[in-house]
Amino acid sequence: MQRKEINIFSTSFLDLLSGALGAVLILFIIIPKLTSDQQDAIEELERLNVETEQLADLIEQARNSIPAELYEQMQAQLEQMQNTIDELTQTVQNLQQRLQTAEAENERLREQLAQAQQQLQEAQRQLQEARRQLEQAQAQQAQQSQQAPRRDAAGERIFGMNAELGIVCLWHENIDVDLYVKNLSTGEVCYYRDRSKSFGSLLEDITSRTGSDDDRYELFFQQRIVPGRYLVYVNIYKNASLARASSATVSGYIVMFPGKSNEQKINYRQIRLTTRGENVQVGTLTVTENNINLEQ
Repeated sequence: MQRKEINIFSTSFLDLLSGALGAVLILFIIIPKLTSDQQDAIEELERLNVETEQLADLIEQARNSIPAELYEQMQAQLEQMQNTIDELTQTVQNLQQRLQTAEAENERLREQLAQAQQQLQEAQRQLQEARRQLEQAQAQQAQQSQQAPRRDAAGERIFGMNAELGIVCLWHENIDVDLYVKNLSTGEVCYYRDRSKSFGSLLEDITSRTGSDDDRYELFFQQRIVPGRYLVYVNIYKNASLARASSATVSGYIVMFPGKSNEQKINYRQIRLTTRGENVQVGTLTVTENNINLEQ
């Protein structure tokens, strides 16, 4: 009886082995790899290369134990697997290069973002500083406006404060002239000894003058309009012994809503003062919410 030859590499075993390797290749082709999994893919490829080499050695050893047709079939499958592994290796390398490029671009964008944030913070700091300086300048300007008179574009005297009505008294002689405003409905008088009343205030009491302070003047003002009838008069302070002049020529005007589009202004007549302590009327002023009238 003829002895049957034993073949340890049956066709079924080779089909199973080829199927397993094919499944591995299909997994690498079908399942997408994220950039974070590239290192695992490289390790898996290296393992497949080792297994392929081992399988090639095993097939070479078994070459004489299996039919030539089956060997050629296995060799073809092995070459196809090697080509697929090479393609996957090239794909992984391409992905690595793209990842490196993307990481470099990401780093560049991060640097640009950091620079933009620094520039924004610096711009905000400069804006806050400019706002603080503007507020200080406005506060100083308001304080200076309250402390001293200013001139408008035409060179006329106006009062640099938030007031809606003003009565201005001007003279050039070195003598103490006083302005009085009497509320005819209550009898109250606003003057140098009682400078703040419910119907208005006196800005400053001018007791003497020199050539350097010609811009100073006496001013009665209302921050908000107080309608009513007011008697306006002036005199030379009776005890003005220090003043060198003995008489004065007084002029001035009354203005409502100064510097605004609805400004109204009345210039009153020149008044010659020669006797100290003698009251001389400028006129009777009638004030409404939107109008002024002076009876001289």
